[in-house]
Amino acid sequence: MGIIRWSLDAAGSAYADQPKDVLIAQGLDNDVLAAPAIKKGKKGSSEVITDGSVFNVGINQAALLIENGKVHDFVIADTEENTGQYIYDTSREPSLLTGGMREWDNVWNMVKNRFTFGGQSPNTMNLVYINLKEITNNPVGTGKIPFIDRYLNTRLMLGAHGYYTFRITNPATFYENLMMDPTQVYRREDITRVLKAEMMPKIASAIAQIAPLCVNGYQDIYLHDEDIAKALNEALGKEWLDSRGIELVSVALTPELSEQDTKRVMELENARTLSNVDMAMGSMINAQNQAMQNAANNAGGSFSGFMGMNMAASNAGASALDLLAKQQSANSSMNQPASQPMNTASVEIWECPGCHQENTGNFCANCGTPKPKALDAKFCPECGARSVPEAKFCSSCGHKF
Repeated sequence: MGIIRWSLDAAGSAYADQPKDVLIAQGLDNDVLAAPAIKKGKKGSSEVITDGSVFNVGINQAALLIENGKVHDFVIADTEENTGQYIYDTSREPSLLTGGMREWDNVWNMVKNRFTFGGQSPNTMNLVYINLKEITNNPVGTGKIPFIDRYLNTRLMLGAHGYYTFRITNPATFYENLMMDPTQVYRREDITRVLKAEMMPKIASAIAQIAPLCVNGYQDIYLHDEDIAKALNEALGKEWLDSRGIELVSVALTPELSEQDTKRVMELENARTLSNVDMAMGSMINAQNQAMQNAANNAGGSFSGFMGMNMAASNAGASALDLLAKQQSANSSMNQPASQPMNTASVEIWECPGCHQENTGNFCANCGTPKPKALDAKFCPECGARSVPEAKFCSSCGHKF
């Protein structure tokens, strides 16, 4: 009992020229996860699939043959390659047809040992369609949880709300553990309440894991949707994938703060900004400009307004100009090269009485004559310059001794 493709395998079969009823899926949209096959052009109850029945499989659909509550055979069309019309042939072995976009070994391994090759089944067969599309717009949220904001170096009580998306990745597990009735429609609302309840306690752990990545504060949560989804998948793997055949695809959360934490974050951000001298100076200049405008519009006269502004500035002990001067002084000190130590010892230059060579030591560097004693020096009465005792004229102004 298996499935063959109409366009290829059925060409030489006994069904090639027989008119057939075609079974189709109806209503597999974002709100319907699974539904029984119905006869094309007919609305109402599901159809039992019989030998030679033809059914359509569209993109992102899985068609499951159900026998005694278990999946007997299937076609998974996650690519265009496996879409089209198929025939249920009781003389064929199950084909277990899958697509190529994703890994389907989990489904194949689950079903492969359930059938007897070449056997006929006396049981009724049902055909069920499973929606493999990404199911979007599922709301989720959490109450206040602790969050360490490393940008502001503080602990916040953070709430979060948003949406998540999921996809059925093992249609056999999904049917056998959740749907279990081949005649009923299974809707999104039948499972999302349970999924939401299971996600909420795991969100706190996922947000704590990505907190070190939020270098600009709690607002960076927007940038790590994929990291949150990965952390949640690791936490929910056994409950969702193994038990229900469902995988979380993405999560988009909006962080929320209490009114008290919002005010505290604004104060911390302002303090962080003003710790930069340039930013503090700009803020002070803006404040003083606004104060001047307010003073000019003072109801008691501009003079009274400016007088009050000056008193406030005096009490504050600083102004934008003071701050600017301090910053410039600091920058100047940083930019100046280190000063060289100065030699403060005075250096006396004297003229040799023998050869008139200028020297600085105790002996003439030219002829070796000792330096004359200071008491023997002669001073010019005109300019006060000192000359050697033997000089007849002042070496500075030419006065004759």
